[in-house]
Amino acid sequence: MRQTNHNAFTLIELLVVIAIIAILAAIVFPVFAQAREKARETACISNQRQMALALAMYRSDYDEVNCRYRFCDPAYASDPLCFKLATATIYTGPFETWWAPYDNSISSEPASLLMTYNGPKAGFLQPYVKNLQIFRCPSYAKGQVGYAMSYIYNGPMGEPDAFVVNPSVYFVWDHAKTPGCANTGSMGEANPPGSGNGSPNTPGMRGPFPLEQDTTHTHYPARHINGFVGLRYDGSAKFRNFSNLNTTTTSKDFIADVEP
Repeated sequence: MRQTNHNAFTLIELLVVIAIIAILAAIVFPVFAQAREKARETACISNQRQMALALAMYRSDYDEVNCRYRFCDPAYASDPLCFKLATATIYTGPFETWWAPYDNSISSEPASLLMTYNGPKAGFLQPYVKNLQIFRCPSYAKGQVGYAMSYIYNGPMGEPDAFVVNPSVYFVWDHAKTPGCANTGSMGEANPPGSGNGSPNTPGMRGPFPLEQDTTHTHYPARHINGFVGLRYDGSAKFRNFSNLNTTTTSKDFIADVEP
């Protein structure tokens, strides 16, 4: 009788193969995740560069004065520029308008809501963009807007173009709270040293949010592999590692009226 030999894997061989596949997957999958996040970072840079063009067109239409981060509701007639609010991010009424499409009366919304904004809720830059989706960071889908505009004292916001002598100052960057970012924890922020302004403290004059207090990475997020994308006044949008960000009030990253 002819004996037939059957070739088959033993249990040990099968376990070895599974272990090798698991090791390779553990090595390769993080690489794929990083590549995917790098693509989102690139999309985020594209978004902010389009914002840079919109901000430049806005400035051209408004006598070379930069866009503000928002105007308060007419009910706040004594403070239309939102300088004296007890809480900087407070909802002021249905006609308040932010630089980006944003409804401050709600905390979250379906992804489709952004596309339905019109009137004051559509934001100052709406006439200068073709697609409101540029205000959504592809790596942040929890809030209405994935970016914030700096509204610190001696920042570029609301200032004439001639005021800004530091082209590398940040204007907009990734954010995970509201479309405005400053040290909102207290009123009467001291005028930043080195700004050339020796006047006393002024209500609402806020400085940059201190990096050491941003323990949850809300204001300077680790959104794109331990960093964020920031738009500078000169129109350049680049990745920045939050851990090496200098948050002192004299930093060239934030102050617009000091030489870079």
